[in-house]
Amino acid sequence: MISLLLALSVVTIDPNVGTAGFDFLHITPTAREAAMAGAATGSGDGAMSFWFSPAHLTASSSPQAHLGYCNYIAGIHLGSLAYSQPLGPGRGVGLGIVYLNSGRMKRTDEQGNELGTFGVSYADVNISGALEPIPKLSAGVALQGLYGSIDTFYTIGLAGNLGLTYELPLTGMTAGLAATNLGFQLRPFQTERDPMPMDFAIGLGYRPNPSLNLALDLHKSLDNRIGVRAGIEGWVAELLVLRVGYNTLGSDLQSGAGDDILAGITTGLGVRYRNYQLDYCFVPMLQLGLAHRISLSFAL
Repeated sequence: MISLLLALSVVTIDPNVGTAGFDFLHITPTAREAAMAGAATGSGDGAMSFWFSPAHLTASSSPQAHLGYCNYIAGIHLGSLAYSQPLGPGRGVGLGIVYLNSGRMKRTDEQGNELGTFGVSYADVNISGALEPIPKLSAGVALQGLYGSIDTFYTIGLAGNLGLTYELPLTGMTAGLAATNLGFQLRPFQTERDPMPMDFAIGLGYRPNPSLNLALDLHKSLDNRIGVRAGIEGWVAELLVLRVGYNTLGSDLQSGAGDDILAGITTGLGVRYRNYQLDYCFVPMLQLGLAHRISLSFAL
């Protein structure tokens, strides 16, 4: 249990760590966005882009699907599945689910005697929609149903996401605003309800040409301090894409060891064949271990 709480806490290292419920919502589920340090507020791409801002649903011109897996630290596994569908010019809907499982962990009493095992799991079901009320402006809204279980205890939550994106006068540049995880616990684990990990973000996306994409986000979660995320994505001959990113909150992982220079660095790559794209992300989390993500997306 301690390893799970530690793993979930490293994504929100702050004096308020552990004060928010459903902390798993801070873990980026997709390989592409994770490789760019989670900078995805200003612009989005792929079937699950609505998870970062529902306003991104208007950017797709065809149905898309996503299947992802994350081998996180402390034996935690994260899976994701999504589908998005345009409903005409400037309108779209999306449906996705993110599921976390800790595996089996030892149950012990106060004296350290083993009393069997237990598990921890969380799930987020997201239904999103977006439209363009005026040219160049997209607005989206999402509803999230949340579930969590620890041993014999369980919790249920309800949350919403709001997003706006706007095409700026500079060709290829968009700006975005997003407010995510706005909600509350309908049923707490025990008697007291935990606050939600609400997050507020502003971001810029810049695509000067089809082969290059730059992203910059500023985030403030209620259970964390302000963080900056930046990412770069570059395509090689439309077949191979390389990505790198940096999250300022990664500095909290530093322990004084020689690998501290890697704190906050994210990296990944992807390959595309026809309508199929396979993405991989590698995130060094220093003394805590390594996090790997892989995502398969395709246009239908």
